[in-house]
Amino acid sequence: MNTHCFCQHQWWKWVGVCGLMLSLAGAAEDPRLEARKRTRESEVQRAGVSRALSKEMPASVKELPVFGNIEWTLKELPFVAKGPHGGISGAGMVAVEEQIYLMGGFIPAGDETEDVGRRTSRWAHCYDPKTDRWTRLPDLPGRREYTRAMAFGRSVYLLGGGAQMRPYVPFADVFRLDSTQTPLQWRPLPPMTVPRTHLSVGVIGSQLIAAGGNKYDLAVKGYSYRTIQNITERLDLNQPQTGWQKCAPIPGSPRGWCATSVVDGKLYLLGGVTWTATARERLSESLCYDPSRDQWKRLADFPTPMSGWASDVFERRYIIVVGGAGSRWNDVPFVYDTQSDRWMRIASPLPPGGLFNDPGVCIIGDRIFVVGGEGPGGSHFNYFLTGKIKSHPVGDTR
Repeated sequence: MNTHCFCQHQWWKWVGVCGLMLSLAGAAEDPRLEARKRTRESEVQRAGVSRALSKEMPASVKELPVFGNIEWTLKELPFVAKGPHGGISGAGMVAVEEQIYLMGGFIPAGDETEDVGRRTSRWAHCYDPKTDRWTRLPDLPGRREYTRAMAFGRSVYLLGGGAQMRPYVPFADVFRLDSTQTPLQWRPLPPMTVPRTHLSVGVIGSQLIAAGGNKYDLAVKGYSYRTIQNITERLDLNQPQTGWQKCAPIPGSPRGWCATSVVDGKLYLLGGVTWTATARERLSESLCYDPSRDQWKRLADFPTPMSGWASDVFERRYIIVVGGAGSRWNDVPFVYDTQSDRWMRIASPLPPGGLFNDPGVCIIGDRIFVVGGEGPGGSHFNYFLTGKIKSHPVGDTR
C-alpha cells in the first residue's frame, strides 16, 4: 500500500505502491506495459499542469492585492532522480547561517539500496547559495518522509515523519544536528508524545513547538478522523531532559498539511486538511498560536481551501506560501501579512512543467528556495527553484 502522502486524487494514496509493484513486475515480463503506464502518468501530469490555479483562477483569488513578483530560476537536485517518475516531496528543509539543510523525503525512484523502505530517503544534504554547491551530510538515524525541520542557534532539528515499511510506520522521534560539531553527528532528543507526519513546527524563544499532523494507522487505511491530530506540545531546547509538555490543542478541526511559520513570537498555521467521520476536507482557515498565553487565535481565511503548501518568512513580517493543492493544483505563490491580517498574491507563477504539493521552502534575505513537490497522478519532481523577490505591495506603509 502506498502511504507516501495525501495527494490530489483520493484513490492515489491507496493504490500507488500496489500499482507500482505490479507495474514493475509487469515490466520485467513485458516492457511495453511499463511504457504504456508511464505514458498514461505523463498525460495525467501534463493535464494537471495545463489546468493549474494560475490558468483557472477563481475571482476570489484573482481579486487579492498583488504583492509583487519573483524572478524564478529553475534548477534540479543533483542527487535525486528526475521526475515525473523520480523526484522528491515531503523533505525537511530549513536555513541555518545562510546554508540550506535538506533531509529525508519521499523519493519514488528509491535510493541505491534494496531495502524495503528505499523510497523513503535517509539522505541529508547542505546547500551553499554562494557557491551553488550541495554537500552530503551524515545520513539520518532512520528513513523519514513528510517530516519537518527547524533551526535553533546553529543546530538543525528534525521532527516526526514516517517510513514506508511493512506496514507504514509514523514516528515521534526528534533528532538534532549541531552544525558546529566535528565530526557531524545526529543525536536523539526526547520523542514527541504522538508519532505523526505532516505536522506543523516552530521555534519561539527556546521552545520547540509541534502541532497537529497525522498518526498513520493501517487499520483505518491511514487517514481518518481517528488519525488526524489536534495536539500541541512544546519542548524547552535549553532543558530537553524535561520532555514534551502539552499545550492548548488546535481549536476546531484537527489538521495537518498546513503552511507553517513563526513571526514575532507566534506560530502561524495556514490552511491544511482534516477528516470528518464521512469525508476529507481541505481548510481555508488561518490560525496563530501565542505560547506566552497558551492561546490560539483565528485570522483572516484564505479565499479557498488549500493544503500541502509550505512557507517561510520574508522581512520578519510576510509569510510567503508556495505550492499545495485545492480545487486546482497550486502554482501561484501567496503572501500573508501578519501585521495587517490580509492575504495577497504574487504575480509570477512557479515555472511551468511541475507542481509543488508538499515542497520544501526557505527564504534567505530576498532569495526564496523551493525544493521538490508532487503533482497530478503521483508525479514528482526533483526541481530546485531559486527566486529573487522583486517588489512590495502597492499601499505598503512599513
